[in-house]
Amino acid sequence: MVGLPDNAVRESKQRVLSALANSAFRLPRMNVTVNLAPADIRKEGSGFDLPLAVGLLKTTDIVKAEHLDEVAFVGELGLDGTIRSVRGALPIAIEARKQGFKALFVPKANEREAGVVNHLKVYGVKTLKEVVDALNGNPKFNARSGRHARRFLCCTNHLSARLCRSQGASCSQAGL
Repeated sequence: MVGLPDNAVRESKQRVLSALANSAFRLPRMNVTVNLAPADIRKEGSGFDLPLAVGLLKTTDIVKAEHLDEVAFVGELGLDGTIRSVRGALPIAIEARKQGFKALFVPKANEREAGVVNHLKVYGVKTLKEVVDALNGNPKFNARSGRHARRFLCCTNHLSARLCRSQGASCSQAGL
């Protein structure tokens, strides 16, 4: 793995390979080099696990989806193939929408948080197998979109405003 990964990202190799094996996905024996570009920006956290796994599955034709360039992924993989929550799902969703992605797969625990972003389909998933099924055309669950989460958004806006006033920090609306 190249491209300035931190320890958590480097360790993702073992998590991803174990999750794939324990989810009954068999990869052919091959050497793989993963380039995390751009190389000058440090990559931190375990949220790279899910996109790395999907990339490997697409390379080996286990994932058949055609438009993966329109879909973003974030999530930590457990060794058994479960998808664990990550920090910062809301800013990730905002950035995904800003970058032009049409959909975002997040851990089920982060679905409500990321789902407040308008014009982005957010899929909360529990396992790697669910992700593969969804990408291969099994419409088992619905996406969450910003209009379904107004109460959560109001609560976070109110909380953010209170935190900003109490800490004397300047805040700006994120364009939701």
